[in-house]
Amino acid sequence: MLQYKIDVIKELSRVGINTTTAKKSGIFGQDTMRKFRIGDTKISLEVLNRLCAVLEMQPRDILKYVETDEDREKIISKICEKSIDNHTNV
Repeated sequence: MLQYKIDVIKELSRVGINTTTAKKSGIFGQDTMRKFRIGDTKISLEVLNRLCAVLEMQPRDILKYVETDEDREKIISKICEKSIDNHTNV
């Protein structure tokens, strides 16, 4: 699961961007600003690119990966199952 390492709204405010300026400039839409506010990391790579440019940060400065039980069940277990299937079919 991806999580923000920073308070995105606070960092945007630090560089002079609030919801109004983001919307007027077209840099971030209202929905994107809402996602930043509630900590929703389901953003596009284009939005992440803009965020990096505006904040002068790298993606690793903004986001971090924290493994969850859901990740293990939905993602990692599928990789393990596929690997086992490939080995039994050989």
